[in-house]
Amino acid sequence: MFTKPNRIVDLSHVVIPEQEEYRLEIDTRPTSGWPQFAKYQTPNLEWYIISELTLNTHVGTHIEMPYHHFKDGMDVSEYPLENLVGEACVVDISDWGHNQRIDLAGLKKKTEGLLKPGDIAYFYTGFDKYYRTSHQHDRPWFSTESIIWLANEAKIKIMGVDTSGIEVRNPDGSASIGQPNHEALLSKGIALVEYLANLGEFLNQRFYTFILPPKIKGAESFPVRVIGVQ
Repeated sequence: MFTKPNRIVDLSHVVIPEQEEYRLEIDTRPTSGWPQFAKYQTPNLEWYIISELTLNTHVGTHIEMPYHHFKDGMDVSEYPLENLVGEACVVDISDWGHNQRIDLAGLKKKTEGLLKPGDIAYFYTGFDKYYRTSHQHDRPWFSTESIIWLANEAKIKIMGVDTSGIEVRNPDGSASIGQPNHEALLSKGIALVEYLANLGEFLNQRFYTFILPPKIKGAESFPVRVIGVQ
């Protein structure tokens, strides 16, 4: 029997055409303005529009699939539905600031008693407040051994962060060469959600989450609407 949830929280950012770091454009016209739809006439000029989108697959809150780094990896159309829905928790890693390394010992301490095998694991920094600003890439980063532990021993189902990524950084905060953290995670079939929002609503709590990208063959990533239900 379906039980009505107490609350539903949107864990995604609103994306705004032509204001994002990555390309997002929307072309909205009356149906008469599109050659393929001009035959659908409306009397008295009622509001009847159709839009086309041009976007980067990593714009806004998005999910990255194994195909992002592995030629034979699953794309968004192939990823198992049961992995995209399930129990989740939000781990508080806000003790780490800009360009600070999240070490394995510290991460284990933060997840103790909260994280379970098969979880969709979200990590809260509070840096979602910097989205669409000049500081949106200011973030802490995970040591590769931490990512390996999450994949191999903690056995998470999906990883999500409220920042622009999880990758190793140079001492000056610039991006390092290569993406060992992505490869360690995606090689195990564990998808990654970046640029989550509002994770503070479920801080150190357990809940249900839904992450549903469209089934587009060949897409290595795609924007998603992520919700938390409790």
